[in-house]
Amino acid sequence: MEADERPSGGGVRLTSSAPFEALVFDLGGVIVSHDNAVLGERLLSRCAAGTSSSALRAIAEAEAYGTGTPLASLHQRLAAELGYRGDWQTFSADWCCHLAVDFSMLEFVEALGRRNRVLIFSNTNAGHWEYLVRATSGRLAAFEAYLSHEIGLLKPSSDAFRHVAQAGDIAPGRSIFFDDRADNVEGARAAGFRAEVFVGEAALRELLAREGVAWDEGEALRA
Repeated sequence: MEADERPSGGGVRLTSSAPFEALVFDLGGVIVSHDNAVLGERLLSRCAAGTSSSALRAIAEAEAYGTGTPLASLHQRLAAELGYRGDWQTFSADWCCHLAVDFSMLEFVEALGRRNRVLIFSNTNAGHWEYLVRATSGRLAAFEAYLSHEIGLLKPSSDAFRHVAQAGDIAPGRSIFFDDRADNVEGARAAGFRAEVFVGEAALRELLAREGVAWDEGEALRA
């Protein structure tokens, strides 16, 4: 299923009285925590002795894995150039070792999706997305998701936000985007979205309540 064919969370469309046509959420730093230092340390632990973090970073950033370059090529380069010791299964586990789902936030976004149209727009890659879908027992896959490795565009490009608006058939000016990175928020604003920096679930709840956004936590699933 392509990203723009996924159902929205709960399949809900806003009524004309709702304050926003769509609520759009980043994934990493909002619903999922990620510690890139942990990832770097894990990969380096399997590389040849003396491998520097800068050498690792140069290879990891050399290709556009966030816009669709297969992760198998990263695994191959790490093995060939840095002496990475680990088969594909080991690499796949290492690649996701720094990710953790915030189930409280996931439940809140699901609650929002029962009364609102909710979208996810994330800079990610196939390995991370597939891991997170499994980690949530498929719950993330229920959302209407626009993923950089599928659409071939990355935040903070305003073109990426315009693509999401067009593919999702939403009006940026009637939608709101949340991201933990200020540069991504600015990219969204440049494309016409209202956008806010995410600083935590409590602040998000307060902001949405002030805006008159409704949600239903009565059916929330527990991890």
